[in-house]
Formats: sequence, C-alpha cells, structure tokens
Amino acid sequence: MAKVPDTKENMMKCVCPKCPTWMANDCPKSKMEGFYCAKGKTTCDLPDKGCICGTCPLWEEYSLSKGYFCFNGAAE
Repeated sequence: MAKVPDTKENMMKCVCPKCPTWMANDCPKSKMEGFYCAKGKTTCDLPDKGCICGTCPLWEEYSLSKGYFCFNGAAE
C-alpha cells in the first residue's frame, strides 16, 4: 500500500508537472500521468533531467525519504 493516499486533495499539491524530467517530453502530459508518489512509476520513456520530489508539500507531510517516484514507484 502506498504511503501517500491517492486523494484529490493530495493530487492538487503535486509538483510533478513542474519537474524537469516530467517536462522533458509530452508523454506524461498526454497520458495524464503524475502524482507518482501515490500512483506509482511512469509508463513513459523519460530521460533523467533531475528530481524535485524534495520540494513537494507531500514530501514533508508524509515524511518521504527518497525521490524519483516516477522511476522507482510509489512511496512505501
């Protein structure tokens, strides 16, 4: 079970669409992906352009310790 609840309130706090890795191509936007800390890893072939998970309000709220949820899957 994911550590971050998949709720509308949490999704609204998500910073994934501002991430340089997410913005590297159109795939995540066209597939309406994001909120990886709750939903799991991407299905897109994304280049590693950096991680901003540590700047997300959910990072502090749920005491997350890792990043790159887009590549590594949901927080546990």
